[in-house]
Amino acid sequence: MNPRYRGVATLACAAALAASVPLTYVALGGGSYDTATVRNPCAERSWRNPAGFQAVAEQIALSALDGAACHFGVSREALTLALASSSSRERFAREHHVDDGELENAVRRGLERSVDDAERAGAISGWRATALRLAAEHAPVEQLAELVDFLGGVAGKAGSVPIPDF
Repeated sequence: MNPRYRGVATLACAAALAASVPLTYVALGGGSYDTATVRNPCAERSWRNPAGFQAVAEQIALSALDGAACHFGVSREALTLALASSSSRERFAREHHVDDGELENAVRRGLERSVDDAERAGAISGWRATALRLAAEHAPVEQLAELVDFLGGVAGKAGSVPIPDF
């Protein structure tokens, strides 16, 4: 093949491949992007049958956030961002005209709700449920948030290690 035609053929193939990427994107619906709707935190969510520590910890954390977010009429995502730091908690409290006590109580009620949900689903029982209820009732909210972060990190490392029943 003539070197000149080989260069033209290479350039034509590259142009065809470059054009195929955005065309494929549009053909698969990329041109009509809609934002995802945020689920109502007050709506009851079904619990799946958790197979390990990570799944149980995740469902408890999400259910707890839903319960607290429902109390304030905000999304779970908005409350998660508000609880991320002391300054974001203060900003959330100012914007929603609540004090630290009400914010703490909502988080506690959310955690209590999540423990009840987990028990009804058969995800936890016995001493685990009792320990989580005691933590929800007595631990400072900052420590609860740190515990959730720690458990999330442990769960991520543990994968789907089954929870032994004692």
